Order: sequence, then C-alpha cells, then structure tokens
Amino acid sequence: MRIAILGAGRVGTTLGRRFADAGHDVVYGVRAPEDPKHADTPGPVLTLADAASRSEVLVLTSAWAGAEATLVAAGDLAGKVLIDATNPIGPGMVLTHGTTDSGAEQVARWAPGAQVVKAFNSIGMEVMANPRFGDARSVLWLCGDDVAACDVVSRIATDIGFEPVRLGPLTRARFIEPAALVWITASANLGREFSWGILRRA
Repeated sequence: MRIAILGAGRVGTTLGRRFADAGHDVVYGVRAPEDPKHADTPGPVLTLADAASRSEVLVLTSAWAGAEATLVAAGDLAGKVLIDATNPIGPGMVLTHGTTDSGAEQVARWAPGAQVVKAFNSIGMEVMANPRFGDARSVLWLCGDDVAACDVVSRIATDIGFEPVRLGPLTRARFIEPAALVWITASANLGREFSWGILRRA
C-alpha cells in the first residue's frame, strides 16, 4: 500500500519505518524537502502535495499547532484515507477540543471529503516502534465514520504488530484523545515502555 507520512518528526519517522518494514511503499511529505534536516529521513522526502497525491493512505503526524497548515499544503484529499495521529493539546497540557468536539472532527472539517480515521495517537513512539509485550500486543484504539477506511487502518496496524480495536464513529475520538493524556501522564511514573491492553474472561 502507498502511504504518505505528513510530517517527518520522531512520530512520523517511527511509523514510517514500521510501515516500510511491513512491505508498504512509504514517502514523507514536508513543507521544505530541500531542508538539510531531512537528510536522514528514512525514505523519499517530497512536498506535502506531492506525497499526498501519490498515496492511498495519509498519516497526519504534525504537531497540532501546524495541523491545519499541513493539510492545506497537502491539497485536495477527497477520497483519501487520512489517519489523524495528532493530539489537540494546548498550553498547560489540556485538550483544546473536549467532550463536545474532537481534534479528529476538526481535521475532517479541514480536509473535506477525506475518510478520516483517528488512530496512533494514544501511545508513545516507543510502543509504535515495538507494540509487542511478550506474547501480547498493544491495543490500538481507532474510530472513523467510513467502514472501509477503518478496515484499511486496522490492516496496516495489524501489519506492524498492534491489536486494533474499533470504537465506532469519528465522534468517539472525543474519548480516544483524552486517553492520550492518560498515557502521557502515566508515563511520568511508569516510563514509556507500557501500553493499553484488554483482559478477557474465558
């Protein structure tokens, strides 16, 4: 599958490496591909618009403050699967969108026609790099309005070792995004090598 990582920071490159290792065709979209800071990016570096146009799946990994500008620069994303891996966290580590809205819903408004799926936001990059914990796999919460798009995201999440768990329509991002704050807060005491799991009764 052709995947464009929109943003080449630590989260974006971590996911990009994992997708590439799983056999996907990965490119990175950035504002200035010629910038020397992208010399070590582990894959082709293109403009945001070029990366988006050549890919089936897009992963938004920019900082929340730059998310709108990133999507505008990426161009028309109608019909694309757009994974929103951002978190709408503002000063003081508080969510800028709460229980009546979500960052993912805002992303959908910024990218009309895209099939937005919320995923890869509620764990740290250490878990993205290795979602296996012994015989168990990290849960990956996801949600979206388009079933086919959620199928795609579930498949590529499984490809890199996660156990995807769907929580319903995109409005459920209002619960997934606060989960990211739980993970971030807990990491202060637990370190960063932990993740979400589910206990099931037989």
